[in-house]
Amino acid sequence: MATIEWTTDELAAAVEAYLQMRELEHRGEKYNKAAIQRMLVAGPIASRTSTEHRMQNISHVLSLMGLPWIEGYKPLPNVGSRTVEALQSIIRTYMAADAAPLPMYPPVAAETSRKLPPTGYWMFVCNRKVWDGEAWLRAPEDTLLYKVSDHNHAEVQAGDLGVLRINARRGNRAAAPVPASVYAVVEVLDAPRLQSDASGSHYSDKSDAEAVTWRAPLKLLGNLVEKPVAVDDLPDDGEFVHFRMPLMTSTIPISRRAFSEVYHRAGLTRPNLTDEQKAATPAGIKMLELEASKADPIRRSRISKYIERGPIGRKVKEIRGCRCQICEALGFEPIAFHRKNGMPFAEAHHVQPVSLLMPGTLGASNVMVLCPNHHRQAHLGNFEVLEDGRHHWRISIDGRVLPLSKTVL
Repeated sequence: MATIEWTTDELAAAVEAYLQMRELEHRGEKYNKAAIQRMLVAGPIASRTSTEHRMQNISHVLSLMGLPWIEGYKPLPNVGSRTVEALQSIIRTYMAADAAPLPMYPPVAAETSRKLPPTGYWMFVCNRKVWDGEAWLRAPEDTLLYKVSDHNHAEVQAGDLGVLRINARRGNRAAAPVPASVYAVVEVLDAPRLQSDASGSHYSDKSDAEAVTWRAPLKLLGNLVEKPVAVDDLPDDGEFVHFRMPLMTSTIPISRRAFSEVYHRAGLTRPNLTDEQKAATPAGIKMLELEASKADPIRRSRISKYIERGPIGRKVKEIRGCRCQICEALGFEPIAFHRKNGMPFAEAHHVQPVSLLMPGTLGASNVMVLCPNHHRQAHLGNFEVLEDGRHHWRISIDGRVLPLSKTVL
């Protein structure tokens, strides 16, 4: 019986859980692999019976990309080229400098009968008749204690992410109507507890604040009160349907795509990105280029090493099949040799030295794919770049002039 290919959504769900486990491992926190796999097959990957091999495939792809993988998932290379390409694309999307952050933990497993299982991303719904969210956001405190629906209280976790949606307001003689909009992006700081809200500020009825109910502390990641994201401006498809509905609930799970859409429309950027993380994507490279011009010599050297060893060069080599561009131009065998794992070997030569950190030196168009011999010759031998054009180089090697094309990501 033929194996049914995994969908992009299934692969993305596996990658998201994998990256969350990898971050937990990096921080030294324990996690339950079996529980996370049960969550996946109970919800996002319900058509599969196991994710163990797929997680090992993700380790294999990360190793191909030169990125760290989880020790508990030994790389397993028995995966088709199309799936490898799909996984690489998904991983780059999640790790992009402009990508929305991930929740701290994978979501808890829910009953298969649940129509809306937890995702780690939430919409917190504000009823204007109960609580004046706009007034609170104009003079916010450090954290906000927010009500969680009874049926979600065991699913909301510390480190989950969400958006605060405030219902529409009808217009009157004193004020114009206000559409339903997203007014904030938030992070859950702790699991919900049965408690009242001692502050009581901005409640229309103090008894709502005094009621002992499930509440969780939220931290503001983005305050959009001066420029909220109207729900009618969001995409008109199923993943955003609950943004437009008049909801009678305090919390509802939303997809990563929905959260990311609001995150990007709000103009937010991921906090505390390291130089190494920025070096992993073209968008991050551009950020480093801007920062490098003002960096001190020590940081400039560090940025240079991240770029030189980073995934931009690996991606260019991948696109070109690890074939030496000079050998190809000369009509020689372009593959220097194959590694023990069967993958061809090549090196990335930065035509303009990365250490200069000038605009353009950090991108793909500055990377030439060479075999080890020609790479050494480019640095030490009879080699000269005669022309550095927009789409090509013209080089001289041992007195012979050759045109070489540039790679575009």
